[in-house]
Amino acid sequence: MESMQNNNRTKSWTDDLKVCNQTGVGEAINQIYKDDGRRCEGYESRDKKCLCISDSNTSLYAILSGHNGVTVAENALQEMAAELLLGQLNVCNTDEAVKELIRQSFMSVEKGYFDSINPHVATKTAIQLHLSADGMNQYEISQQFENVLQKLDSLNNALSVGSSAVLALIHRSHLYLGNIGNCRALLCKTDEHDTLTVTQLSVDHNLLNAEEAARLFRLGLMAQNFEGVPLYSTRCIGNYLGKAGYKDCNFLSSATAEPVIFEPEIVGGIQITPACRFLVLMSSGLCRALHEIFPGDASTGNRELVRMISEEFQNQSTLGGVAQSVVHRIVQAHHDTYMQLVEEHRSVTFNSRDDVTLLIRNFNYALPKAFVNRKNGGNRSLNSTTSFSSTSSDATPTEGNYSTIHTNVSVTSSNITQPGNHYDPNRRIRSHVDFSDFYQRVEEARKRGALPSNIEFD
Repeated sequence: MESMQNNNRTKSWTDDLKVCNQTGVGEAINQIYKDDGRRCEGYESRDKKCLCISDSNTSLYAILSGHNGVTVAENALQEMAAELLLGQLNVCNTDEAVKELIRQSFMSVEKGYFDSINPHVATKTAIQLHLSADGMNQYEISQQFENVLQKLDSLNNALSVGSSAVLALIHRSHLYLGNIGNCRALLCKTDEHDTLTVTQLSVDHNLLNAEEAARLFRLGLMAQNFEGVPLYSTRCIGNYLGKAGYKDCNFLSSATAEPVIFEPEIVGGIQITPACRFLVLMSSGLCRALHEIFPGDASTGNRELVRMISEEFQNQSTLGGVAQSVVHRIVQAHHDTYMQLVEEHRSVTFNSRDDVTLLIRNFNYALPKAFVNRKNGGNRSLNSTTSFSSTSSDATPTEGNYSTIHTNVSVTSSNITQPGNHYDPNRRIRSHVDFSDFYQRVEEARKRGALPSNIEFD
């Protein structure tokens, strides 16, 4: 009975919408690391996602990453989808109108959150007034009102639940994006040189963002306030304790105004042209894992992620396989990084990993091993460096204002050219495996007359 009730609670009306078959999703639940290499799950997943088609002109993709719980992410996803997919877009005839509708969907979710927590806030306030009226010190309160304090802690935990969100709306061949918090969106396109360019469309709202750090500094909050939470979300949906109730939060109480704010970023519309290859949405846990594997500027992690995606497009037969394989690689690399720090007795800045969700919406990037491609026959020219023909790419990140991936693709020939190494179709390629032992055994068997007659060895 309990299992059935849980299923009923978690089922969303969006589950009945048509799933976009041009999208792949990879997921991994959070883990806590042990020094001996063991890993264990820390809590139930707090990531929520959406990849649905409303009609022939409209599709919605979203990832929401819950903080301290999943309730805000779960409710926000359903409410934002309802604000966008129930006919409201029919009267939006300009980019500004669509962006305003997305902004209003965020606003509606935030308002709904604060309306829903009014009873909790009232109870919390009543308890605090009762305790302060008795004139006792903290020790006396802890001794005489243990049950009351436990209830207060429970209320504070509930009021600290929030969510980051990234939402991508495709409407009439234009892309619109909204984000708040630490989820991220990347758009990958090819330029006139057939180079894959990676542009981050979202804004990271955390302490690595200089503008957000400066805003908190003006409120009187220093870096030491956030020790242990290096990627603390400075904007989010929900989280009453970081907003109106920040005076009751230890590391925020010294601020002169609400430190956590609700102000989403909205961009668009970006026309989806043939140069657009694929869109990437990332959960906050994936962003954090990339930062811990590849410390420094976020563009480094973005480039490495797109490199992996490009490689897995060549290895997998489905978009889901692409996304899940990339997630597996990142999860393993994150744990390997932790174990290396432990084994080398270096400073360990993390001992866990949050939930990871990766969503890839493909536009026209080649999936050579897809069933339809295999059925139609393979006519691709590959060389030993795993570069690909003009419909694919070999990802090699380079520095620049944009995160760029050199494809090493010739746009005029199916033969591959490499920088500084002209392609020679008659040049023998050194194998990656040494077959000398095999050839020696074949020759010995030939001398003994023991070679199978039905196999041609020459």
